[in-house]
Amino acid sequence: MNKSIGALEFISISRGMYVADAIVKKAEVEIIYFKTICPGKFLVIVSGDEGEVDTAIDYGVNIAGKTLFDSFKVHAVSPAIIEGIRSKYDPVEKLDAVGIVETRKVCTGIRALDIALKAADVKILRIYLAFFIGGKFVFVITGTISSIEHGITACKQLLSEGEQENIAIIPSPSRDILENLLKR
Repeated sequence: MNKSIGALEFISISRGMYVADAIVKKAEVEIIYFKTICPGKFLVIVSGDEGEVDTAIDYGVNIAGKTLFDSFKVHAVSPAIIEGIRSKYDPVEKLDAVGIVETRKVCTGIRALDIALKAADVKILRIYLAFFIGGKFVFVITGTISSIEHGITACKQLLSEGEQENIAIIPSPSRDILENLLKR
């Protein structure tokens, strides 16, 4: 069975930690991200089988109360996203172009990244996950310009104007940019 992921983003750090504990006791899921994020929020991301992730996230939404800021579930998630959240990336041999998508919400950004990866022949270069960037989610993908454009077009259908912060495509990035993007 394909892996699924789900997340709960809270405006309360203490309530977020409490709910995170409750959902892992309720369902067989693994916490892959458990951190405070800017500005003063808390994020927990879990992975597991589809039904278990559904149970965990649905339960978390029900007990979060007014502290829930956002949530999501993605079934048959691209494995590269789980690894990217863990700061592990596939090696990239050649960079024709890079695409950068910046969203205002972490949950929306992860869903947009999954759509881009499934829609086009692109790879994740880097994920910037809310810490020290005002709670935003930024992903950087690489591929041909046409692949990046196709992936970004697909994910833009998910992003409302209020959720999309900015998008950029850099054809033939400079060596300095490449070196900085590839630093691990």
